[in-house]
Amino acid sequence: MVGATKQFIRRPFVWKSVRLGIIGAILAMAGMAIVLYYINKTFPELELLANPILMVLLFVLIFTLGIVITWISTHFATQRFLNLKTDELYY
Repeated sequence: MVGATKQFIRRPFVWKSVRLGIIGAILAMAGMAIVLYYINKTFPELELLANPILMVLLFVLIFTLGIVITWISTHFATQRFLNLKTDELYY
């Protein structure tokens, strides 16, 4: 894109990756909740779900990391290509 800023070019890639990070985090939380439920049902003496605040903090951490990791990786990946000169792109 002629005349476009790097941020303008990078923005759609970053938003797409953030959406994918959110979906991945939700799937990870759902999978972890299912596994913890069945482990707690099978082995009640472990008391994995005894502290709900800890579980909420864990889910928030997973959700946040899912977004942050994808945002950072997309930022660096797009930055690499935005810094190339035209001759370096095609050879």
